[in-house]
Amino acid sequence: MKKISLFILSSILSFQLSAIDTILLDFESATVPTTVGAWLNYSNSGPSASTWSVANPLPDAINSTGNCYKIRKDSSDPYWIGLEVNLMTAIPITSANQFMHVLVFKNTTSRIALTYTPQGGSQSADNWQPNNTKGAWIDYVLPIPTGINMKMFAIKIGDDAGDYYFDQILLSDNAASLTRTPISIDPDIKQQVLEGWGGSLCWWANIMGGYSDSKISSICNWITDPETGLNMNIFRFNIGGGDDPTHNHMRSDGGAMPGYKASLTDAYDWNQDANQRKILQQLIAARIANTGTNDIQVVGFSNSPPWWMTRSGCSAGSTEGNVGNLKADMFDDFADYLTEVAKYYHDNLGITFNYLEPFNEPDGGWWKALGGQEGCYFSTNDQMIMIRELYAKLTAKNMLTYCQITANDANNIDNGYNALNSYKNAGDIVSKLGLISIHTYGGGKRTETANWAKTNNKKLWQSESGPIDVGGTNEYQMMTMSDRIITDMRDMKCMAWIDWQLAADNSPTWGLIVGSYNDPFTPITRGMAFYIRAQYSRYLKAGYTVIDNSAYNAITAISPDEKELVIVVSNKETSTQKYTFDLSKFTNFGKVKQIRTRAQESFSVKNSLTQFNLTGNSFTYDALSESVTTFVIPINQVPAANNELESNIREMYFSGGVLYTNFQGGGTLTLTVYNSLGQLIKSDTHFSAQGVEQLGLKKGFYIVKAKHLNRNFSLKIQVY
Repeated sequence: MKKISLFILSSILSFQLSAIDTILLDFESATVPTTVGAWLNYSNSGPSASTWSVANPLPDAINSTGNCYKIRKDSSDPYWIGLEVNLMTAIPITSANQFMHVLVFKNTTSRIALTYTPQGGSQSADNWQPNNTKGAWIDYVLPIPTGINMKMFAIKIGDDAGDYYFDQILLSDNAASLTRTPISIDPDIKQQVLEGWGGSLCWWANIMGGYSDSKISSICNWITDPETGLNMNIFRFNIGGGDDPTHNHMRSDGGAMPGYKASLTDAYDWNQDANQRKILQQLIAARIANTGTNDIQVVGFSNSPPWWMTRSGCSAGSTEGNVGNLKADMFDDFADYLTEVAKYYHDNLGITFNYLEPFNEPDGGWWKALGGQEGCYFSTNDQMIMIRELYAKLTAKNMLTYCQITANDANNIDNGYNALNSYKNAGDIVSKLGLISIHTYGGGKRTETANWAKTNNKKLWQSESGPIDVGGTNEYQMMTMSDRIITDMRDMKCMAWIDWQLAADNSPTWGLIVGSYNDPFTPITRGMAFYIRAQYSRYLKAGYTVIDNSAYNAITAISPDEKELVIVVSNKETSTQKYTFDLSKFTNFGKVKQIRTRAQESFSVKNSLTQFNLTGNSFTYDALSESVTTFVIPINQVPAANNELESNIREMYFSGGVLYTNFQGGGTLTLTVYNSLGQLIKSDTHFSAQGVEQLGLKKGFYIVKAKHLNRNFSLKIQVY
């Protein structure tokens, strides 16, 4: 990379330090001010790539000045280029001027980074800021610590080649950006159909299941209630292996999971794991009480086989860590163990494990003997052996009608994606899976994983993420998880998003619900993370279809009857972000519900509700710092090529695998069925308008659409 340094001697302006804005550069004159000691142009083309004081490419409400600075980024340039300015005199930074504003005009979606360098110090870290706005001025803001003397600053352009313009570089006491980012929403680009939200019961349920009945009832209502709770309907139940009873190394916050079979020759002890079982039973009861239906889906997953099946004799892992711990002659025994547990719960307790997962994060090389929790490494080849054995047991016990296999719950997205490709190459594994499940703690192959699932006609869940230790404040951690939800749903197109620890021991960042494990009489509380999660799970409901929008930090969805639009926008930044929502593809709006939570406890903003009416087909919103806002908007969208869409259970309903129709006027109707991936499953152009049909669908969520006498109907169904 070539750096060109040009020293300028002429003088135009001097700096003033006050509570008003301090203009550093405005580029109105072709003469560089004497306040600039040197400037660097990071471009292979050198000075010829940049021009000081060119005509404003598009004066607008943010920047109506005549001139600005232009720099050209070519495809031959490094990953980033930009402008660095060295000031003749360092500027003291106080509360009156601690925010640097830079106006940028671009016709790309490239990110921009702002940096500062204190006198005698090092340059700050690149603060890359995405903004997909094209053809308008954008006000980028960089907070600068007070108490330093700023000697240099830089504006860097990442990503795409093109012409970029800078203007009005100033210091201010105002942290708010002038930019109002447009967010367009397109209902014609439909993505996945959601199946719900949920969490793992491991390990908190092993502790809180021992609380009083009243506390357990409160906890389970908080989790399942669709109006005042988290509206969750998916739970991962940990089928514990159980460790050698002579060991004493498992973590104290529930990690010492009991097993159901103490040795190869011992009988199953169904009294084990009473606490986790009690929580699961109450979650199901609470969901039925709160919704009138049992739409709970349960995944039985294993962290480790029982200790007596392992090579190390310890359910925390192998001696090596990155070597399989299940004995070579025990794969079939382990499959028998898992299916016996699932079968007992189904036959004797009325609890259906919709899926079985024989391993959890099998890609982790950290599962070592005498560790703090159950864990077991499985090579990809061993995973496939295990899947074959488990499938054989499910078949032999006639369980496949209600219980399927999910895999592989990798810790890292890329490892999960690579394993899926190995499954595909094996030829016989993919057909044995009813669900693809991946954790999103690391890796980046979300799009590739989404494409794999769609190509292979498999449902995809984000089966575990968060909380994650990213450092910083509690608010920063919670907002990082908020953004993680949007990224997973947008890029990986997962149909369910599942938390790791729903509750925790005295930690508002590691649990949505907080209790004291050492004192069960301490009151349980809902942490701020609970209210942030509710911004998503209460309103992005099972059966809703995710639709396209232009923002990186928003998720949008539409109800099955296409009468309700939901927008969730997450502002992780420590300053207000301004948006304009374009609803031009929707019509006939009702009163909008706006629900907002701010991550900082001192603000006391928890799912606060306001309502307003729309005028026109757009609205503006200023998202306060570290906040999540949900908009629920009644609409009367006109589907493509149709003029009416109704959900009417009196004329079309589904029960016991059978679709019943009773449309006035008789005749025939056109019937189409789509799965949760949005793929066409069934089409019938001559279905009786007053009849019954056995749809013959596998377990899952579906959208049934019917057209009768120019009227269009939509019905969400679930096959158990």
